[in-house]
Amino acid sequence: MNKFILIAVFFISVSGFSQDILGKWKTIDDETGEAKSIVEIYKKKR
Repeated sequence: MNKFILIAVFFISVSGFSQDILGKWKTIDDETGEAKSIVEIYKKKR
């Protein structure tokens, strides 16, 4: 039971520090190291 509580507390604390993926991201070519494109991730308003 104590292990379960410890694991639950760990996952709750880790989820509190998660980063947001929204924004503009640059993709990089693995071979050349040059920027290929910019991808924008946004939340659609309904």
